[in-house]
Amino acid sequence: MSRTRVGVLGGTFDPFHNGHLEVACAVRDSGLVDVIVVVPANDPWQKACVATADQRLEMVRRGITSHESIQVSDIDIVRGGPTYTVDTLSDIAVLYPDAAVSFIVGSDAAAGLPTWHRADELRASAAFIVVTRPGTRPPQLDVEGYDLNLLAIPPVDVSSSAIRERVSKGLALTDMVPSAVAEYITAQGLYRE
Repeated sequence: MSRTRVGVLGGTFDPFHNGHLEVACAVRDSGLVDVIVVVPANDPWQKACVATADQRLEMVRRGITSHESIQVSDIDIVRGGPTYTVDTLSDIAVLYPDAAVSFIVGSDAAAGLPTWHRADELRASAAFIVVTRPGTRPPQLDVEGYDLNLLAIPPVDVSSSAIRERVSKGLALTDMVPSAVAEYITAQGLYRE
């Protein structure tokens, strides 16, 4: 019996957008994983969020509703405090005790893995699926001791900061976020000046 292969996509998702969804779908369809678990950060240590953790969780829930094999988890929010990938992966290992876990990371971030919080534990806790991102070269995959799998995906030119700026100017989010996410942003009054 083979182990379930779980791909973990963590992030702030402020807001969850089509780029996040396309990464999740590309990894899911790559054959590298059986299921994707999207995990919104509670309190990301590297950036501040505009939307609350619960609002970001709800945007992910709404954004993935029609996508098979993509799930959302609130483990980082329930744990509380600062969110570190090593803690996320530890909690995922408890939720999926017999799974082979891979953390999905952009190529720009992959080169910095040795500088992440508790890097030695992180390296031992999961494999990494490194996706290429717009405007970046494939990373140097010589990060010692890391199990890295490079996955080239089509460019996705959308960012959360650009979306927040568009909303603040009253501009439409056509083709930038799933429609259910756009409706939620409007209903909650998010990202307005």
